[in-house]
Amino acid sequence: MKKSLFIFILICTALLLGACKKDSSSKDSPENKYPFRKDGTLQFHSPAGELKAEFDIEIVQKEAELLRGLKFRDKMLANQGMLFIFEYVDYNSFWMQDTYLSLDMVFIDQDYKVIHIARDTPPFSEELISPPSPNKYVLELLAGSADKYNLKEKDIVSWQTLKD
Repeated sequence: MKKSLFIFILICTALLLGACKKDSSSKDSPENKYPFRKDGTLQFHSPAGELKAEFDIEIVQKEAELLRGLKFRDKMLANQGMLFIFEYVDYNSFWMQDTYLSLDMVFIDQDYKVIHIARDTPPFSEELISPPSPNKYVLELLAGSADKYNLKEKDIVSWQTLKD
């Protein structure tokens, strides 16, 4: 029941936000731009255990952060990514509304295994990007990163958070 209510609220929020007309000056306002926050590092390993890539990550798991994602961010370094951590395993889908950067989206299951990679997602698209099976995590990287590091389904992901 909680899951259904959360999904309903999420969909209603998305619809309400989409219905609000924005003028062009609101997209470029300083309050909409925010810098990368390094919360940890994330590694990709092949199923055989070979290290394939490592990224600095910003971790988002609060509802407001999950909804914002990389919206309005106009730059990100090649070694950076945003890791979305969801409360539940589900078909967590994304879109690129108000996202300036083309991204690779890596969908990861509850066992930390890559289940799907959406490559070169088009900026500002409102088309849903959905995985073929349920996921618990999604990592957004700059477009081309998955190909550059030969990231594939069945790769294993691990990460460490920075201690305060």
